[in-house]
Amino acid sequence: MKSDSINEKNQSFSISGVAIRRHIGTIMLTLAVIVIGVFFVNNIGVDLLPSITYPRIGVRVNTNGIAPEVAVEEITRPLEEALSATEGLEQIYSRTREDSVSLDLFFRVGGNIDQALNDATASFNRARGRLPDSLDNVRLFKFDPSQLPVYEFALTSENLDILDLRVLAEDEIARELTIVPGVSSVDVSGGVNEEVRIQIDLNRLQALGVNLNQVLNELDGANQDITGGRLLGENNEPLTRVAGKFSSPEILNNLSFSTVDSNGRVYLREFAQVIDGSQEQRVFVTLNGTPAVKVSIQKQPDANTIEVIDSVKQRLEELRRGSVLPDGIEFLPTLDESIFIENAVDNVIMAGLTGAGLAAI
Repeated sequence: MKSDSINEKNQSFSISGVAIRRHIGTIMLTLAVIVIGVFFVNNIGVDLLPSITYPRIGVRVNTNGIAPEVAVEEITRPLEEALSATEGLEQIYSRTREDSVSLDLFFRVGGNIDQALNDATASFNRARGRLPDSLDNVRLFKFDPSQLPVYEFALTSENLDILDLRVLAEDEIARELTIVPGVSSVDVSGGVNEEVRIQIDLNRLQALGVNLNQVLNELDGANQDITGGRLLGENNEPLTRVAGKFSSPEILNNLSFSTVDSNGRVYLREFAQVIDGSQEQRVFVTLNGTPAVKVSIQKQPDANTIEVIDSVKQRLEELRRGSVLPDGIEFLPTLDESIFIENAVDNVIMAGLTGAGLAAI
């Protein structure tokens, strides 16, 4: 009798027994869980990697016109000495190349990387006075997997040369893709950029009595847009701007410079040749042996990778069907993270359905 009472007590607290006796409630609860699961599967953010904070800060400095041997002494070492005082720093890795200096700062795992970035920025600002005045475009940033491209494609054309293809990618395609929801930035690499070169004949320059530094300073000072002050009106004071930047290469030929004895002026065309061309190509991108331009898409940290890539593909298809792109333009994806993510999600869903089916059987 005692054993029978124990069995009845165990059966009364059995989950399967409750589910059988309250089968309608069990079905409703199961359906509710399924509905919630389907809702979150369709709306949850999907990404290749989880949100990870690397204990690493990067410093990038452009050193245009400074030789690597000089940059080591005047830029790299002063930055290493200044940044070594950052709290929590364990290692500094520096690399000096032509036209660039890069430093990677590694910190203790688990530390506050945002505070470390603020400390590193303050250390850099204190060392700014020891660095050359010509430095510009200095960047300090923390490493984040979301900064990596999620979609890349190569752009080729049978009708456009590599210069026009680069201009098309920067002025049209990159601008259109930047406004796609979820896109953080669009980077274009490969090809060549437009460039206006001034080739000075030094012998002719000396014969005319013009100083080279004077020519460089006046060219730099003339190619600027400056404010023109305010116009006083009855109801408002609109701001004015003096457009001083060169709008065409022909304007350069008409620039005049005073001679050393200041008895006359000479024109730029008398001692220099202005060439409207392209930069010397240093980065080469080819697709199956054909010159191409690579376009890389970066998404915002909280954006859904699959949705962003689908929106980018849709926008590219709209541009292809429209009149924005000339004939003969071809897009070939070289990186697509959505393919791997979709396959991984499909495998998880299939494994879940298979497990649920086996458990039900």
